[in-house]
Amino acid sequence: MSSSQELYDRLNETLRALVNVKNAKQVTNWIWIVVGILQSGSMHTTKIANYLPMETQAESRVTLIRRWLKNVHVEVWPFYKKVLEHVLANWANVEAVLILDGVEVFGGRWQIFRISLRHGCRAIPIAWTVVEGKGLVKVARLKGMLEKVQRFMKKYVGEVIFLADAGFRGCDWAQICLKLGWDYGIRVACNTYLTLADGICDRLDHLVPVNCNRYFQNVWLTQAAKLLTNVSVTWTTDQDGQPEMVAIITNRLACRARLHEYDYRMSIEQSFRDDQTGGFDMEHVRLQHAQRLDHLLLALAIATLWCHELGEFVLQQGDTARCQVDPSGHRTLSIFQLGLRWLKRSLATGVLTLPDFQASLSNLMLRPLVLSVPQNSNV
Repeated sequence: MSSSQELYDRLNETLRALVNVKNAKQVTNWIWIVVGILQSGSMHTTKIANYLPMETQAESRVTLIRRWLKNVHVEVWPFYKKVLEHVLANWANVEAVLILDGVEVFGGRWQIFRISLRHGCRAIPIAWTVVEGKGLVKVARLKGMLEKVQRFMKKYVGEVIFLADAGFRGCDWAQICLKLGWDYGIRVACNTYLTLADGICDRLDHLVPVNCNRYFQNVWLTQAAKLLTNVSVTWTTDQDGQPEMVAIITNRLACRARLHEYDYRMSIEQSFRDDQTGGFDMEHVRLQHAQRLDHLLLALAIATLWCHELGEFVLQQGDTARCQVDPSGHRTLSIFQLGLRWLKRSLATGVLTLPDFQASLSNLMLRPLVLSVPQNSNV
């Protein structure tokens, strides 16, 4: 049996049971694309095609992939929702951290905006939207995705903390979180204006001296006083070693804990890195149509979930198993990398057990691999 066929078989039973469609080939070809991504470490259609064990010309295998990517009957959310329901079945009433961020692909032709769920110091995809072009995106463009996620997540988790960086700093983002019933922690720029309780209105970088922490309760954001919020401020250093302000707006009490919570946002940046140089070469995708990229991200999501699931499996086996793929006495790899390396070594050597895909994750909390606090940081 080929390694690609083995991966297909380990994915097939669970995905086939969860996703019920009239045309079974929609699921069949989806699984083959997941297999190709895992095997090739790439989202290029030609590289994926190299790992489809079919006695056909390369052009025919690429055509099979392209047909699935442009198939209008492949509905991304109905497909993925069924899988997520199984993944989160045991997450009842936990406090969930949802993180919104975006990444450019195809030289900036497309932006992928993804909302992800923190898991083991990384983040698994929950939903995504493909937007053409560069630049900031307005709330209206992502509102439907956020509302869809809220309807889905409320069945499986308790409180939700929504985190986003300064690209989502407008008051509208905080206001939609409140409408959805989510707590929020969103970074704002250092030149943002606050109106304090005593009527003083000034920029944050004028109100907070360098290397000082400040916590503002019940202040109005912007000169137009659009949002009543709380603000936690500290300083760190940028890549050049210069002081850099970190200011987080939140509907919760402004305090040091809010600054530590915001650190969780790094989970999605690290997961985007896994999608790119750390795993699947997403930054070099060259698809011309948003729908096709949307479908390809559906396959990527399953590959990511399985890597997280295998990472949990490795950790459950203990350090003896972990050291099979992590050459250190203590953990130096993320849950994603543990799973991906376990999968690749299993296929390459046959000396490791490769469990079937179960579409199941626990609410796993792991310490960050590197607890690096920049010099002069007060976080």
